[in-house]
Amino acid sequence: MAGRESFLRLSLRPGTHSGAWRRALHGCVVAGLVTVTGIAGIGPVLAGDPAAGKAKSRPCITCHGKDGIGTSPIFPNLAGQKSMYLMQQLRAFRDGRRPSEVMGVIVRTLSDKDIEDLAAYYESLDPAGARPE
Repeated sequence: MAGRESFLRLSLRPGTHSGAWRRALHGCVVAGLVTVTGIAGIGPVLAGDPAAGKAKSRPCITCHGKDGIGTSPIFPNLAGQKSMYLMQQLRAFRDGRRPSEVMGVIVRTLSDKDIEDLAAYYESLDPAGARPE
């Protein structure tokens, strides 16, 4: 038992951990907080303005529909998608990390604020997509 106690003292002593270990621990704490808030029903805080996003969504309508439901099976539904995911994907298209001739052209001029607004708008839509008849 003495060996185990000395190991615990050593491993808990300030200044004995590498930067990588601290970053990994920080990531676990953040992931835990995100999970707890999701379980508690608190949900994410939207960074963007859904009303502004709706106004900016005109170029998206052709493929993703007015209600965020793809106009064809080849176009993904955006309604109800998590804003963090949409922001990540739009930035990847814009910055060239996710190559797409179509999306690259559409999003290349979007600012981070535009992306946040669009993501907030699409997250606010009902994923069931009440389509007008």
